[in-house]
Amino acid sequence: MSTELSEPTAVTATACGVREIRSLVTELTHRMDAHRRSRIAELDLTPTQAKALEELGEPKTARELAAVLCCEPPNVTYVIDKMQKQGLVERRPHPQDRRAKQLVLTDAGRELRLDLLRRMATNSPLDHMSHDERAALRDQLLRALDRA
Repeated sequence: MSTELSEPTAVTATACGVREIRSLVTELTHRMDAHRRSRIAELDLTPTQAKALEELGEPKTARELAAVLCCEPPNVTYVIDKMQKQGLVERRPHPQDRRAKQLVLTDAGRELRLDLLRRMATNSPLDHMSHDERAALRDQLLRALDRA
């Protein structure tokens, strides 16, 4: 009696494995998104404002921020205008390009960013995993995305 799977059985087993992984990744994504949305709502931010706060750990131009946020520069201008009115961001002359402005977090913006990052790290769907387990998961996801 052969211990190897027949070709149709092997294909079915592979398809089931891929389907289960897709389902698990989707479920984890939904849980992580729900966690993120709840933490953002606690701070009365929009998702775009929260992402801008996360990305402005270092100064960026509006064009650079738009690229990271996957949106057009005019949309970033609207978000930054609102954040500037809230006292979270200021526009400063770019040190190397006098035509450009850099977006820089104010003290209040830096405090809010740290609060956001702390909240995002608290009670996350990955909290039950050790640092090493999260690192291994990250490595496996990068490998799956062919970015290892």
